[in-house]
Amino acid sequence: MINFKLVSEFQTIQRRPFEFTASQILNPTDVRPLVDGEFLQLDSAYKMMRGGNNALAGAPAPDDEAMVPSFAYFAERGRYETQAILKGPFLYMGPYEADTMMMYGTGIGLGDALSVWDVSIGGIIRRGLFKRTAGYIVGYATRLPVNNNNWLRFIRV
Repeated sequence: MINFKLVSEFQTIQRRPFEFTASQILNPTDVRPLVDGEFLQLDSAYKMMRGGNNALAGAPAPDDEAMVPSFAYFAERGRYETQAILKGPFLYMGPYEADTMMMYGTGIGLGDALSVWDVSIGGIIRRGLFKRTAGYIVGYATRLPVNNNNWLRFIRV
């Protein structure tokens, strides 16, 4: 299933591979495998990690937000080369516009600032976009799910 697709040209974005704090999330048979469009953050060892409490049920709760920059994973689930080298590609530098399913769309309005939170996607907790009430701003809503076949369009600045 596709969860994330770029609207802007790919040439303007710097994609960069990073190691993971917990590489088992690259295994497609893991309980919570990493999927395209999921947002991760750098830890103190300069490795990508999932943030938040990962135990959310329902809507995002206080203290589930990312307080540091987060980056979108840009590869399909189960890619063999990422499993082999234990690194994954992330959209790292440069602005872009994208459509995502990795979000909690309730309450988001056109132009709203977005941050990364723990959100329930298909009953599994992942890191996705949410209307910013706290945390680091990732981008801004440019097209709402109701007008975009359930995809949230946002611009990363």
